[in-house]
Amino acid sequence: MTRASGYTLLEMVVVLALMGLAVGMAAPAGFRMIESWREAGDVDEVLRQLAALPTAAREQGRAIRLPPDDGASMPAVLPEGWSLEMEEALVVRPNGACGNAQGRLLTRRQVVDFRVEAPFCRIIRTPPQ
Repeated sequence: MTRASGYTLLEMVVVLALMGLAVGMAAPAGFRMIESWREAGDVDEVLRQLAALPTAAREQGRAIRLPPDDGASMPAVLPEGWSLEMEEALVVRPNGACGNAQGRLLTRRQVVDFRVEAPFCRIIRTPPQ
C-alpha cells in the first residue's frame, strides 16, 4: 500500500497557528511604525506651511501674525488634536520679511521645537529644551 503525498490536516493547523502568532507579534510594531511615518509627514507639512507664510503675506499684501489676532484664522492647517505655541508672536510683514521667533508644535505623540530666522522666515528644528 502506497501512502499519498501531501500534508495532513494537523500539519496545516500547526503551520497556520505559527503564522498567526508571528503576525500577531509583528503587526502592532508595524502599525506603530506606519503611524510614526504619517506623523513625521504631517510635521513636515505644517513646517512647510509656516515656511510659506512670506509668500502668502506678499500675495495678500498684508502682515500675517502667528498666533493670529482675535477673530483671524490660523494661517497653517493643523491635524486634529495638534496645537502650535509661539514663545513670542511671529509677524510676517507684507514684504515677506519677518523677525526672529521660536515655537513649539505639539502633536499627539511628540513635541517639535523650532525657530524662525529673520529676515527670510527660515524654519529650523531645534532640540527639545
